Amino acid sequence: MRNYAPILVMVYDRLDSLKKCIESLQKCEEAKQSILYISSDAAYRNQDLEKIEAVRNYIKTVSGFKKVIPIIHNDNKGLNNCYKFAIDLIFKESDTFLFLEDDIIVAPDFLKFMNDGLEFYKNDHRIISVSGFSHSVFYDVYDKLKSEIYFTQRWCPWGFASWKDRMLNVPDLSLKELKKDLNNESFVKKLDKIGIDLFTAFQRKLYKKEPLVLDYRYVHHMVKNDLYTVTPYTTKTFNIGNDGQGTRTKKNEKFTQFDTNSLNEVVSFKFSEFETNKINNSFNFLCNNTTTSKLKRILNTIGLLQFGYYLHERKKKWRKRK
Repeated sequence: MRNYAPILVMVYDRLDSLKKCIESLQKCEEAKQSILYISSDAAYRNQDLEKIEAVRNYIKTVSGFKKVIPIIHNDNKGLNNCYKFAIDLIFKESDTFLFLEDDIIVAPDFLKFMNDGLEFYKNDHRIISVSGFSHSVFYDVYDKLKSEIYFTQRWCPWGFASWKDRMLNVPDLSLKELKKDLNNESFVKKLDKIGIDLFTAFQRKLYKKEPLVLDYRYVHHMVKNDLYTVTPYTTKTFNIGNDGQGTRTKKNEKFTQFDTNSLNEVVSFKFSEFETNKINNSFNFLCNNTTTSKLKRILNTIGLLQFGYYLHERKKKWRKRK
């Protein structure tokens, strides 16, 4: 019998989105052969206690999988520490895993796509992950490409799969190393090819002296080492968390206007060996080169970006005092 990669779903306090995520997974034929881990972090503020309790009561009722393993934290650990704890636990039993946050819903063939991708690319170490989401959802795609995949150097956390050896090979990223790379013209050019927003996003991390974790570590590692994510032209996931209810995201009209029912229109897929002519960073580039991103780059060019971040932080503190 085939071994399917265990699934990790991480949640904080959003019961409705978690239910939608789990219900969409249950529609996948492979769910019954897949182990599901659900990581529930503890509250970092008292106003969330009741909602988190409701989430945990729901987790106890989840079925439709080979096994459901709750990971319940009694103290607030934050996303990064919860993630690390969970994958360390999973990697004791498995060499692969699938990751979803609670605000991701999936297509009925999502688990098949991800598991087949893990098998197809398991010996190609240029591939660091298989992504369920594609920014191509916002653009017209030629019919002949809809069953195809492409390769991109931009990390996407909205439903991904990877291998133990590749995840454990991603080193910690120090602020000192990041600062050095951001002064390297070659590195910045490669970074800009997948979106001009990343350079200033990294600069903000330097300004705030924040730890570089998860998405930041992964995309830095990919760009620096010429690694790629396998992505379907027809997306297998969608993020419903851009409705302004999440703790880390603001409302985004582009996402709220997407017809999530289109995920149920299953489009067959086929994988292909890595070739440079199948590298496509255009969707990521177009989606992330916003007016705000362009303004930040201009501010950086004239030496005012760090001052802009200072004003932004002062404004946030002022709002909290009101």
